[in-house]
Amino acid sequence: MLGAGNHGAKHVAIAGNMGVGKSTLTAALAERIGATAYYENVAGNPYLERFYEDMERWSFHSQFTFLSQTFSQHCDILQADAVCVQDRTIYEHFHVFATSHLEQGLMSADEFATLEEHFLALTRVVPGPDLMIYLRAGIPTLIDRIRGRNRSIEANVQVEYLQGLEDRYERWMAGYDASDVLIIDTDNIDIHDVDQREMLLALIEERVAGRPAKAPFAKISRRRRAAAVSNAQSAVDHSSAALA
Repeated sequence: MLGAGNHGAKHVAIAGNMGVGKSTLTAALAERIGATAYYENVAGNPYLERFYEDMERWSFHSQFTFLSQTFSQHCDILQADAVCVQDRTIYEHFHVFATSHLEQGLMSADEFATLEEHFLALTRVVPGPDLMIYLRAGIPTLIDRIRGRNRSIEANVQVEYLQGLEDRYERWMAGYDASDVLIIDTDNIDIHDVDQREMLLALIEERVAGRPAKAPFAKISRRRRAAAVSNAQSAVDHSSAALA
């Protein structure tokens, strides 16, 4: 079990496309290392179901809400005394989802500019995570996993939408420099298989503890961590006002 006093990662973020296995890994890793898990608040976003019904109408509202929710989580993590594992970060909601929505014609330039201003304001007052774990998978794998979890709101997700997100994920990760990064290819990993899950969690645990770890499905790179800025919580109330 790891604690906040260890010379390792205190804030571990898990990134990746829809269906790649972020929530499953977040739960398994948090249990393994005795960390607090923070999940993307899908049920708490009142615009998400409407977004899947009419993407152009509700893209901005949905992503603005996710940005605000995830920022609030980030502030809680900064104040926590324990190691924390976060399922999806503020960076993805802007650099991947909002940007992809703009590119796919699901968000207007004015809406994107508003989100960008909001995102830049929020990221001025929080540091990056200590470790970003990026889960990568091909589109066929993502589709199989999305179908397997059988969420009704995702029933009509199109391949083109997933591909747009995947392309944006790869471009985002190519330039990401807010923290150390661990990239894991998950096409051939079944986290529900005991042996494979154990191998994966052992690899990640070593990296979270600050020790080098190698595996045939993983790529490790050291990135610059953004400087922490104090008084992060003061921006939470401000961020909630823009949708009023």
